Amino acid sequence: MHRFALILTLIAGMGVGGFASSVVRSQADPPAYFVTLFDTASAADMANTNYPSLAPATFQPFGGRYLIHGGRTVSFDGQPPKQIVVVAFESMTRLQEWHGSQAFRELYDVFKSGKVQAFAVEGVGSDSAGAFNGRFAHNAPQ
Repeated sequence: MHRFALILTLIAGMGVGGFASSVVRSQADPPAYFVTLFDTASAADMANTNYPSLAPATFQPFGGRYLIHGGRTVSFDGQPPKQIVVVAFESMTRLQEWHGSQAFRELYDVFKSGKVQAFAVEGVGSDSAGAFNGRFAHNAPQ
């Protein structure tokens, strides 16, 4: 009888452990950032752009929040864009859900976005703690 209880306990522990590890893995998805570079400085041009990253009501339902919205820029190499907007999301999945949403499509007008570059990039997950991940070995600290 004790052996049967021990086996049941081990099986239950493995099930709980497997579930917990899948929950931890899903929570460890790295954040994602939608970066928009505007090559116009005038307020009138910005207002006419109608780009979805300028409309919080389109991305907030997907967990998006401003990380950068304009602000002072200091150039170290090359010419910076006139305006920068970065919207942070909890994951690339949530960012892509926003990008594919009806709210995004309704606001986006390719003809009003001529001086805009936009792209998404994954950030560093919270489990990395800033550790070097080995992707760019030529930049690795010695």
